[in-house]
Amino acid sequence: MTLKTAHATPPVRPARKRSAGWLLPAGLITFGLIPILANALRRFALAGGAAGSGDGGGMTLPVILHVIGATVFVVLGAVQFSAGFRRRRPSWHRIAGRVSILAALVAAGSGLWLAFATLSESSPLLFLFRLLAAAGMALFILLGFRAIRQRRLPQHRAWMIRAFALGLGAATQVFTLGFGGAIFGTSELSVALLNGAGWAINLTVAEWVIRRTPRRVVRTAAGRTRVRA
Repeated sequence: MTLKTAHATPPVRPARKRSAGWLLPAGLITFGLIPILANALRRFALAGGAAGSGDGGGMTLPVILHVIGATVFVVLGAVQFSAGFRRRRPSWHRIAGRVSILAALVAAGSGLWLAFATLSESSPLLFLFRLLAAAGMALFILLGFRAIRQRRLPQHRAWMIRAFALGLGAATQVFTLGFGGAIFGTSELSVALLNGAGWAINLTVAEWVIRRTPRRVVRTAAGRTRVRA
């Protein structure tokens, strides 16, 4: 009599689940890059034509820094939302996180620069919203960096989500200005409020995402981070 030994085969994760983990980052990248690329193309066209006013209307230094910083932050920041990526590539996750932090600070700093450069062209309320958005994004990034240095993963995650939400403000403003402008008009007040609505909507969604995450999952992820450290 021969005995047959059964060899346990490791479970194979379905390809559908693996690919589904990239749907959110891919969607965020697409959503965030559309207004950035559209604005860059528009400014390239302006740079080749008549000169504008204020910030020059074309690809000036603050515009170039803002486009580069925002693009890198949107792409690398969106990748951080993939749990599988963080789990399989912990070292790359940390490197990409540091690069995205630097890119976000460049985007926020150049955003402040542009806000002051276009002060004469915008209403005081719109200038205030832009000032708060750029300063808030920089502040959230710094708070998130401090939290991860102190191994406070839930706080790090929350601050980075808030910063990313502000970074996607221009994408949401495509809809608030598009639909809202058709309904409420394009006066200085309505344009300022519709721009502010874009950032407000994103921050509201960010707070909802932060609060709906099960605490057990956050504690488990925090434990893994301490073990790797």
